[in-house]
Amino acid sequence: MAWLILIAAGLFEVAFVTTMKLSDGFKVKFYTVLTILSGALSFYLLSLALTTIALGTGYAVWTGIGAAGSVLVGMLFFKESRQPAKMFFLSCIIAGVAGLKIFGG
Repeated sequence: MAWLILIAAGLFEVAFVTTMKLSDGFKVKFYTVLTILSGALSFYLLSLALTTIALGTGYAVWTGIGAAGSVLVGMLFFKESRQPAKMFFLSCIIAGVAGLKIFGG
């Protein structure tokens, strides 16, 4: 259950940075509110997951989900580049997160 909570926390981390971008420097109130809510929920869920999952593993997985998810959102919705090198390093993040899940205990 803690791993599902951690994944949800990571997804809210992606929502956090996405809505932050959409808030246009916190000028768009709707997205500013969503930024605050998704960020708070992400941290709350992370804190719940860390009661069971090791600190280093949990934080690294949460950060990895946030980073990889943000890159994917940027490429899919904000027309950011899809260079082969960028795709390679994105796959490294994903592999690292998977490895931490498998060997993180």
